[in-house]
Amino acid sequence: MIVLKATQAQYEALDGYTNRNSVLKFAKDGKDNWVVGTAVLNDSAFAAIHDQLNALERIEYVPVPEPEIQ
Repeated sequence: MIVLKATQAQYEALDGYTNRNSVLKFAKDGKDNWVVGTAVLNDSAFAAIHDQLNALERIEYVPVPEPEIQ
């Protein structure tokens, strides 16, 4: 699955962007990258920041490893 990866500066600029009831939130992947799904590119709630979102690097999602049970 392809996701959008943000640098720390991009994350700080975009995370928490709010438009009405929609809030943009990034999550950490298994390689400690800030990522968000590509669906935000088609969401009209984020149209004002579309160019910034479109500039994010596209990478393959790396799942977060499950913790070992001891």
